[in-house]
Amino acid sequence: MKKNTVCTILWRDAAYSFESKVPDGLPGPRLTTGFIIQTKDEYTFIATNVSYDKKTGEMSPVDGFIIPNKAILEFKKIGNYNE
Repeated sequence: MKKNTVCTILWRDAAYSFESKVPDGLPGPRLTTGFIIQTKDEYTFIATNVSYDKKTGEMSPVDGFIIPNKAILEFKKIGNYNE
């Protein structure tokens, strides 16, 4: 059975505003929990929902986030699903 790594990623994104006044501070950090699908030098792809085949242990991402590694504040492995 394949090990599927479950992690949390604490990250900070850019802010968007259409107001004429610039916000006083940066947006707060975001915490995303899910399955790591792919890691590259530039980004980490974390799926928050997956399609899962119980017989093979294979999963396919349904949706998720591609987070630039420069935006990641903390990366923590929780464990493996079907360990």
